[in-house]
Amino acid sequence: MREILQHSNIAIVGGGRVCKAILEIVLGENTIGPKLNFLGVADIDDKAEGLIYAREKGVFTTLDYKDLYEIKGLNLIIELTGDNTVLEELKETKPARVRLIDHFEAMSVWDFLQIEEERVRIKRELRKHVSEPKKIEKEFELFSQQLTRIVEERTRHLQSVERELVERERTLSQIIQGNTIPTFVINKDHVVTHWNKACEKLTGYEAEEIVGTNKQWLPFRPEKRPVMADVIVDKMEENEIKRYYGDRWRKSALIEGAYEAEDFFPNIGQRGRWLFFTAAPIKGADGKTVGSIETLWDTTERKEAQEALQRAHEELETTVEERTAELRKVNEELRRSEEKYKTLFDSAPNPIFIMDGRTFQIIDVNATALDCYQQSKEELLKMTFLDLLFEQDRDLEEGLKRLTDHQCGFYPRRRHLRKEGQPFYVNIVACHARHMGMDCLIATTTDINESVEKEAQLIQASKLATLGTLASGMAHEITQPLNVIQVASDFFLKKIKKGEEVSNDELRTMAEEIGSQLDRASKVIKHMRDFARQSDITRTRLQINEPIEDVFKVMGQQLRVHQIEIELDLDPHLPYIMADHNRLEQVFINLVTNAMYAMDDKGLRWGDKKWQRLLKIRSFLADGQVVVTVSDTGKGIPKETIDRIFEPFFTTRKAGQGTGLGMSISYRIISDYGGTIEVESEVDKGTTFTLRFPGVE
Repeated sequence: MREILQHSNIAIVGGGRVCKAILEIVLGENTIGPKLNFLGVADIDDKAEGLIYAREKGVFTTLDYKDLYEIKGLNLIIELTGDNTVLEELKETKPARVRLIDHFEAMSVWDFLQIEEERVRIKRELRKHVSEPKKIEKEFELFSQQLTRIVEERTRHLQSVERELVERERTLSQIIQGNTIPTFVINKDHVVTHWNKACEKLTGYEAEEIVGTNKQWLPFRPEKRPVMADVIVDKMEENEIKRYYGDRWRKSALIEGAYEAEDFFPNIGQRGRWLFFTAAPIKGADGKTVGSIETLWDTTERKEAQEALQRAHEELETTVEERTAELRKVNEELRRSEEKYKTLFDSAPNPIFIMDGRTFQIIDVNATALDCYQQSKEELLKMTFLDLLFEQDRDLEEGLKRLTDHQCGFYPRRRHLRKEGQPFYVNIVACHARHMGMDCLIATTTDINESVEKEAQLIQASKLATLGTLASGMAHEITQPLNVIQVASDFFLKKIKKGEEVSNDELRTMAEEIGSQLDRASKVIKHMRDFARQSDITRTRLQINEPIEDVFKVMGQQLRVHQIEIELDLDPHLPYIMADHNRLEQVFINLVTNAMYAMDDKGLRWGDKKWQRLLKIRSFLADGQVVVTVSDTGKGIPKETIDRIFEPFFTTRKAGQGTGLGMSISYRIISDYGGTIEVESEVDKGTTFTLRFPGVE
């Protein structure tokens, strides 16, 4: 320490009490300590006592520690703030030539200065009393006592640090062990240190069989090979990782330095399981990797569901093609012979209703209608077409009244009732016609209940996938209240251990703070629960700014992590629209997520090139419509693909990073509420989506 200090040009960050004590030893008027070269002191508090003392002694002072970097010849900074955030910022921003002593190592500086001061003082005293043995003995006794005091003080501090480390290790073990997600940890020597209960249940291997060994591969592979946690510890090159995982791995978009992959493991369970696994580095205080933590998710059911959904989609396409062919054939038969009318009418694959053009009283129905609505022909002929509706529908009623000669109207996704009161979704096509000399309407209803349910499942799956990508942001929002509650708990425990009474004011303050933070956490959880629920195609009066603002309750932290600026320009006086809050929130989350990935991709391609990551959302009224624009400064969409972005399963992302359903689902939801969506984009400039909805009084 003597060599470091006496051959350095020194600056201090943190001008508090310790700073003043050090400067008094080195710069005091009567100092007998070592001569050291202190060039500057920085502290954000202009009234910090060390800062004031340095200023009085003619030492350079500043409120911004980065000003110290400009001092000529500076090669040592001593950090005395005790703030780990400041310490990490110093490590990242200081010039390479400058050595950093943190607030832990600074204790050695303080000990050295005290010992040096005492040593110099004793040398002076010995010169004065060189012929007085008792005086010399007394001075050595004082020096010995001073050394003993410093050693005892450091020993107490080290014991306190050791106890804290033991407690943190115990807490970490409890957190890992209690986690419902299969998790294990290895150290830098590839030895397993933690193997939680969830991991035991998934693999069938007990912790005592794995912990303390390097057999983390055993539950997953028939022969020894690196697991993803070993890849992190060994800092493998990409070509070596591909040798083990091919193209099934990628860098985590959420955790710096982490890798993730999905693979099939035939040795787990009776029939093998699909697992999605993420491994992240565990770093020490010096920033070096000291181990790795790996988590595993069983994705077998999701894989099977995807395959089943794909099969259902293919079957649905086949059915649609078959039905289309049947309808084409029926229409051809109708054109050829009017004599076949009754046969074709009754054999039509969809229900057909003939009704009075003014009263909507049902005049005739085909056989398919009887089967579909589970009612007899006599029962249906006593009803009006509007009696089949599950709920009152003014738009449908007004639309039917407006139909004139040879006009047809399409009314999608209306809910009808079967005889037992069971609702189901239909598409209605109604045309004005002449039947038996009177003005009539002919309506065809198509049962789309199954396709609506499948679409709802797709939307629900998309929402759940969205929740997965937002996990870190939600964890941040919940962790903050937990930290406050932990502080309050520590405060009460300290009071109890010291036998001190807690005042009513302190109790009231702590209770109010705990209540406030619990309310904050509960609102986050409630919002996630509301968002995750499966919603129907309902229409209620809605202020469109509400789902837009709710997006940032769950994605605000995510966007901050990705260094994206947000600019909201929302008109608070917009008319209402008819839509569902939950579904529109899903639309805006899809758009914001796409914008985030677009800007991330641009950042990867542009490297250090300067540009602004900006997400801008506006809402305003134009031509009687409620309009929302969502703009980003991302990579943009090429002209050759922009016309395909609303197609199902079309995506420009890499394999495993998207299903291609987000924009297709958003387009469907917007259409359900009478809206439109348009896109404008320029490569390397950005993209703007424009949504328009009809306003209501």
